[in-house]
Amino acid sequence: MEHTLTADDGVITLRPLSAGDSERYRLLRNQDRNRVCFFYSEIITPKAQHRWYRQYLATAQDYMFSVYDKDQRFLGGAALYHFEADSAEFGRLLIDRERAGKGTGLRVLQLLCRLAAQHFGLSRLRLDVYEDNLPARKTYEKAGFTVQNRSLSPDSDRYLLYMEKNLSAQ
Repeated sequence: MEHTLTADDGVITLRPLSAGDSERYRLLRNQDRNRVCFFYSEIITPKAQHRWYRQYLATAQDYMFSVYDKDQRFLGGAALYHFEADSAEFGRLLIDRERAGKGTGLRVLQLLCRLAAQHFGLSRLRLDVYEDNLPARKTYEKAGFTVQNRSLSPDSDRYLLYMEKNLSAQ
């Protein structure tokens, strides 16, 4: 969805995903080490990404953000979507490991938790992650997410963890 929300902690900045950043995100996401972490792990073509971006802009309650460092270098992206009465889903977190410092994913998550609570008035964030995606799990746990459920993925032989964070405890 087109939006104007931004967030900044002095080290990173979150801003609305642009068409150019969507393509940068696609290139980063298509790297073998990254795409296996996504539920849809096929290679995404430029045409398919363009189609996704147009659909994203037309989808209400889907806030995709680009992540930049203080030198204005693109580092990745993340999103809030699937809003319900008091919660939303966090996902699509992808950070360029070669450009970002350690802890960048945690910073992104902390900024989005603050935005979710303060701007949207949400009390919970939820997410799904593959159990074997240890770097992501560690980041989510450091941010205060806890495992609520574990189940076999319907699309693979991997297990999914459903995690939540209570935002009112911040």
